[in-house]
Amino acid sequence: MRQAILAIDIGASRTRARLFDLRGEVLDEASLPAATDSPFAGAAELDCEALWRDLVGTATALRTEGLKIAALGVTAQLGTIFIDESGDVVQKAMLWADTRAQAEAQEFEQAFGEEAYAVSGRRMAPELAAPRLMWLRRRRLDAFERVRRIASIKDFVLERLTGAVVTDETHASYTGLFDVEKRRWSARLMRRAGCDPAMFAPVRLASGKAGGLVKGAAAQLGLAPGVPVAIGAPDGTSGAIGAGAIRPGVTVDVAGTTDVLLHCLPRPVKDPQRRLVLNAHAAAGTWAAGGPTGFTGGAVSWALNLFGFRGLAESQRALSESLSAVPPGCDGLVFCTGLTGSRFPHWNAGERGALTGIEPRHGPLHVLRAAQEGAAFVVADAIDAMRRCGADVSEVTAVGGLAADRAAIQLRADVLGVRVVRLATEEASSVGAAMFSGVCANLYPDLEAAAKAFVRVRDTVDPGPAVAELRRARARWREAR
Repeated sequence: MRQAILAIDIGASRTRARLFDLRGEVLDEASLPAATDSPFAGAAELDCEALWRDLVGTATALRTEGLKIAALGVTAQLGTIFIDESGDVVQKAMLWADTRAQAEAQEFEQAFGEEAYAVSGRRMAPELAAPRLMWLRRRRLDAFERVRRIASIKDFVLERLTGAVVTDETHASYTGLFDVEKRRWSARLMRRAGCDPAMFAPVRLASGKAGGLVKGAAAQLGLAPGVPVAIGAPDGTSGAIGAGAIRPGVTVDVAGTTDVLLHCLPRPVKDPQRRLVLNAHAAAGTWAAGGPTGFTGGAVSWALNLFGFRGLAESQRALSESLSAVPPGCDGLVFCTGLTGSRFPHWNAGERGALTGIEPRHGPLHVLRAAQEGAAFVVADAIDAMRRCGADVSEVTAVGGLAADRAAIQLRADVLGVRVVRLATEEASSVGAAMFSGVCANLYPDLEAAAKAFVRVRDTVDPGPAVAELRRARARWREAR
């Protein structure tokens, strides 16, 4: 039978399942909208049982006749799940956009922010496990007293699939309690944060094997028990791996609901202004500097929904020619896209979106184009922060939903002032998950060999004549922020 790899990507907007052959070709795919919820201001939640049902639904929708599933990989958006002694979930998963622990994060920053950054490579932010544990202890003591383990969304799924309690180095980095240089849990940060080390899983390489598919999960997925399952990594990091960031010097923009910027490094670097996030990267012996920016592509989707478009693909077909008629700079209209707060490089969870410079001549197309420009300006600020810390960013590989729109990629090239590379597949997070699982199942000797099968360039886009006008538009945007 023909061998295939199953990759599952639990994103902010959709849960996707894709089948790949060993040459990296997509054999089939399926998806369902993500079952996320925002019951009150600052909350962004995911029901874990609904997540599992969506995962099973997408995986079983794939056509697997004549195929032997030789490996399974999972990636997911960032999130925190609290688990009790019986293995049950204490409450809904808190997603990366959940800002309920903002006050607790600020307390951590004021108490030992510089010390924590020196070890963990990041500011204390409300998306991290340490301030969320404090929030739970203060606001839901009954739930806090039940907590015995903390897991990411991907690691929760791994346990369902394999029974293994394990995490990867990048997810560990995103707790704020991991020594990113030494690549191990920090006992000192655990003590300072009042966290029990027993709550956190052992840390392993993303391309390592979590275990084999257990019988119960195999029966639900319609697969054979024992299929090797990779440990994997977060969706942004998996997207960077799927875009070829497996060696130092590569810069990737995983452009979805948020833009995740990663520059691959041979050694750790620190930012004196503490803007950069430093992760232990999923490729062995490397680090990644950059971080998730916030609600960039999400602001574009918000504007599309406001004007009646149901998705990015529909808007590309309907609006591509019309949007090109809006001049660079949008006739003075400025869209600040921080609808849910900002992350890298501005780090202001209280920031909110704004439209400024509105005049009677502005219409829906101006708003849509201004949202695209505002998202690109956030990415440009992120690239500048990376450069100030020594990163040589002369080319950016773009993947994610944005990469399907050549006009949007031209805008990115014009704003960033560098060549932007588009790959043959935009959905790179699932590609990265497939690469990890292929290595863990010994289908490829290493990520380098997996990249030769999976990573293909579609085209490149160089900056055009709009650079000067967009530079002036970016100055107006900075003033508005």
